[in-house]
Amino acid sequence: MPFYERPSELPEYGFEAPVYVNPTDYIDFKNGYTDTLNHRRSRWAEHFSRKSITRGRKLKRFCRKGIPPASRPEIWMMVSGAKSRMEASPGLYLEAVSKEPDKKLMSVILADLPRTFPENAFFKNFTDPESKLPSLKRVLVAFAAQFPKVGYCQGFNYIAAMLLLVLRGTPEANEERAFWLLDALINHILPPYYSDDMVSVRRDCMVLGDLIKLRDPALNAIVVNSGVNYTTLCAKWFICLYADVLPIETTMRIFDCLFYEGDKILFRAGFALIRLHRNHLLQCDEFPALLTTFRTMCHDKQTLWCHEFLQAMFTLPGNLSRKTIEELRQSAERRVLEENSS
Repeated sequence: MPFYERPSELPEYGFEAPVYVNPTDYIDFKNGYTDTLNHRRSRWAEHFSRKSITRGRKLKRFCRKGIPPASRPEIWMMVSGAKSRMEASPGLYLEAVSKEPDKKLMSVILADLPRTFPENAFFKNFTDPESKLPSLKRVLVAFAAQFPKVGYCQGFNYIAAMLLLVLRGTPEANEERAFWLLDALINHILPPYYSDDMVSVRRDCMVLGDLIKLRDPALNAIVVNSGVNYTTLCAKWFICLYADVLPIETTMRIFDCLFYEGDKILFRAGFALIRLHRNHLLQCDEFPALLTTFRTMCHDKQTLWCHEFLQAMFTLPGNLSRKTIEELRQSAERRVLEENSS
């Protein structure tokens, strides 16, 4: 398979056409975005080969504009460090998957499997020859066995399932790469979101709220005056990394940037998601309306049009430095710890 395969159309990844936009709009989106994908594929082929993919400003810019779907597996493995870790530890996945799993964790994993993208053709039936559920189970069990301090947390299932949808190859090869990509995310790219006390998730939800407060006080006031906090509204965004939150290709595009730039991308995505729906949110005069809007705004025309959504991610928040994020995190973490001690 060529490194930059020309797609005939946007991959569906086993999902049916969305019901939240009319069929004509969806066809328009697919046709327009397929043209975008083919243009990006040509640009990637012009500037990069397998041997020339090295970190730098140009690669960062290209990841932001979208990695060609056929090339995602290799490029994600390269830029995340997963490929080098996998090559440094040959056989580790097979060793991990053969370990006896913790019984309590195993029961949680088994309970979460049928809840994982149940509408997706690859995750509907465990006995289907094309099903990815057996692979998902093995990846999650292997990860929990290899990294017992982390174990398994709800949210891993959606992340690992999404990785398996992207990867191309034999089930065994896909499982091993999904394991190492999951390791890259959980153990190297993300903060400790999956601790029992969820301090890092609560802190980063507060940081997102602080960013909204700094750059759109009127919008933040709507949330504050409703009596709800950003953790209630946004925790799943950070826990699932927008998998099972946003449309699939939009989530893939976020992952293109996440693997390269790190967790700062999660704030850009959240900020854009909220600001793009500013007018709707400003009309919410009480908590139920706000909660409903936060749920429905994740699946609409503005989030489906992924190329435009990514452009909004890098324009609406403006400059968002790592220094700014860390300063806001220090303040937010103090507030979280104060809540814990009160």
